[in-house]
Amino acid sequence: MVKKHGAAGWAAVVLLLVCLGAGCASGTEEEGEAIPFQEEQLYAAAYLGYQEMEDLDYYVQQYLDGNRPPVHYLSAGDFYLVIPRYSGMELSLYRCDFDTSEPILIYEDPNCQPFVLQCNVSDIFADGMVRLTYGEQMAEFSPFISLKDGSVEIGEAGLDLTGAIS
Repeated sequence: MVKKHGAAGWAAVVLLLVCLGAGCASGTEEEGEAIPFQEEQLYAAAYLGYQEMEDLDYYVQQYLDGNRPPVHYLSAGDFYLVIPRYSGMELSLYRCDFDTSEPILIYEDPNCQPFVLQCNVSDIFADGMVRLTYGEQMAEFSPFISLKDGSVEIGEAGLDLTGAIS
């Protein structure tokens, strides 16, 4: 009798591991809410606050399977979470020179993972630029807060997750 329960117990463990492995393969689809990308969107982003991050834990739990992303500091300004849509996207991160507005490459990653960017010490000058490339598709944006209406500007190919907290 012990052997039957032992075999059944092992079978249950194996079945559980197979199910968990299948859940991992589908990424964020199994975790909380899936990111509701539209066809043309290549990344999602959320404003996290000025000089201090707020609500990062919510986004980490909701969209990143509990994994805290690395932080890239360009200047002591706004914090933005950036989540690439596809694995294997290439990241190029630039600091824009305040005097010349020329972008200066400061970081590259051939397999971009979600990250936090701190940038924009000035309200009138976006000092960071993100370039994400996936095959022939490329998105380039400088996240900022609009002085016109206070909205979060993350570029045309991005999905704004700011305010997703309910």
